[in-house]
Amino acid sequence: MALRDIQETIGRDTRDPIRQVCLRLVDRLAAISADQLQRLTFTILADFAETSPDADELHSALTALTTMKHSPLQLYFVFYDAEDDREIAIPASDVMQAVDEDIFVHPRTGEEVPDFARQLKPVYKATREFADAIARGDEG
Repeated sequence: MALRDIQETIGRDTRDPIRQVCLRLVDRLAAISADQLQRLTFTILADFAETSPDADELHSALTALTTMKHSPLQLYFVFYDAEDDREIAIPASDVMQAVDEDIFVHPRTGEEVPDFARQLKPVYKATREFADAIARGDEG
């Protein structure tokens, strides 16, 4: 996978204004360091896309960039453990299951967490494939 492949997929599979947001995001992501690609919040991504964190176009672009073939981004969640004053990364699939079942079990204590949705924050990171392509300077 190369940056050009992603850009071509975006051009082929998305329509404006989502296409333009996706392309701005991919261009900015390709220009930052690998360590910065590991924790990308809505605010950071909105800044990269030059839009509001609440913009529908941003949310649609992020969905496209996490679900397309050779996706450059991966969604995960962080759970703030107040007792240990730390964040715990939670895979998106585990959070989706918790939402479906309306039960979230604390990853450290094993206890059910009431009102868990408020304690989980969505975060994105570059996929390994995308990060490797950027590290290689693989433009296509």
